[in-house]
Amino acid sequence: MSHRGPACTTCREKCRKCDRTRPTCNRCTSKGLVCKGYPDKFRFCGLATRGKWKNKSAPTVTRPSGQDCPPPPQQQRTEVPQMSTFVPFDISTLVDDQQQILDITLSDHAMSQHSPSDLSTVWRSPDHRAVELDDLLMLDRTETLLRHYDEQICPHQIALAADGAQNPYRKFILPLAYEQIGLLYAVLGITSFHLGTANEDSYLRDTLAVVYRTRAIRSLADTIEAGISGNIHENERDALFATIQLLLLQIHGVHITGAVSICKQLKLFDNLTKNDERAIFFLGNLAWLDIIRSFANPSRLCFSQELREKLSSLSSIDFEQVNGCPRKLFLLMGTILEHGKAHSSGQLDELKFQQLLESARFELYACNLNNGDYPDNDQRWIAVAEAFRHACILYTSRIIDLTQPAEAAVIQHSVTAILDHVAEIPVDCYLIELLVMPLFIAGADALSAHARHYILMRLDNIKALAGVGNDLIGSLLKKVWDARGNQQKHDRSNIPWMWFVCVQHVLSEVSLTVIGA
Repeated sequence: MSHRGPACTTCREKCRKCDRTRPTCNRCTSKGLVCKGYPDKFRFCGLATRGKWKNKSAPTVTRPSGQDCPPPPQQQRTEVPQMSTFVPFDISTLVDDQQQILDITLSDHAMSQHSPSDLSTVWRSPDHRAVELDDLLMLDRTETLLRHYDEQICPHQIALAADGAQNPYRKFILPLAYEQIGLLYAVLGITSFHLGTANEDSYLRDTLAVVYRTRAIRSLADTIEAGISGNIHENERDALFATIQLLLLQIHGVHITGAVSICKQLKLFDNLTKNDERAIFFLGNLAWLDIIRSFANPSRLCFSQELREKLSSLSSIDFEQVNGCPRKLFLLMGTILEHGKAHSSGQLDELKFQQLLESARFELYACNLNNGDYPDNDQRWIAVAEAFRHACILYTSRIIDLTQPAEAAVIQHSVTAILDHVAEIPVDCYLIELLVMPLFIAGADALSAHARHYILMRLDNIKALAGVGNDLIGSLLKKVWDARGNQQKHDRSNIPWMWFVCVQHVLSEVSLTVIGA
């Protein structure tokens, strides 16, 4: 759909479609009305900014007038739909042409009247999307949240040594969000949660964020429908990838399995080249998140090794700056999890499975990362890479024998190696935020009180740098440690962290809510 700028003020006031004719709207003229002209859209994040926000920090987002708390208890909150429930998606389940389409705008007045449960009503028709985008972008609340995303969230989604370095999240996500409403809703959702958590604002965190997320999912359905009909633009395709990535950081039910199924159905993986810089960036990050969430259950692995290899060859150094893990290890872990997936489905017998894992662990031990391709000459990148390498070794050792006690030499050697390499990263170093996964893997098998204290301290360092964090990792580690503490004195049987992870949420509850959020 072409987008030719905002609707005229008169059409906006009357809540009707505008033909956007300049300098005056023909629809107003034909009805004998005075066209009040067109407002200037604000621009943000390096494109320009409206004067009242220039050089100022984003103000606190306030609740609508009279809204001092979330909606009353009798208004039940809508559960965010799980991806598995709408893939492939039938848009007719959301929009009934015979039913009146309710106009739920996100103005301050509307938000004070509607709770997330109102989103169970039918979704607005595609014809209204351009007007809806205009309305949303013109809200002061939207500008406040976008500035917060730009200034407070973007810097923590990638490890950049210099403040002036180009941030792909600013380069790709924000301009796309300015024209693709589904991605805009996803950005507003993650930002509302982040800002609401930082300010202890339950309305912003628990109500408004849910509204934005739900609208992002429903808008995602429109994009999917357009792709199925063969009418999807490159910007819509890349916004689809970006939206899925941001939703994965917010909603546990939005599974990568469904995301990849969508992409395969729309043939969005075909003919990718280095020129598809945005798509490669988003897909590479999704492939790593697929690895992370499959640690708890390899059978959930979704991306194929062929696609991982393609993305690895096409990706730039941004991959390491966002995820921390070198692409060489990324591919090795993909192979290891593929073996785990084949074994769990009965395609690999136990003996062959053990042989393949032993071979993979040997390859990890032999892997030389000293001469790897790193973003800059900072030697601390090698420490980050080594922390990931030993985390991969420890995880592989656990797959080989989940029952061996945490006291086993092979386990404790990896725990010590991870912590030693993490110790090379100072508390104020921009690389520390990449080390969540190695810290968690080491923590699950840490035995001494000082090692556990050190791990929690470094996780707190990361939380302090990001301004807001998630306590799920620390909570999960403490459950493992408490369970070990309750064992009989001579009982050294292993207590896997996987036992304490909900089957439905897997590691998404632990890692996806922390990485980049």
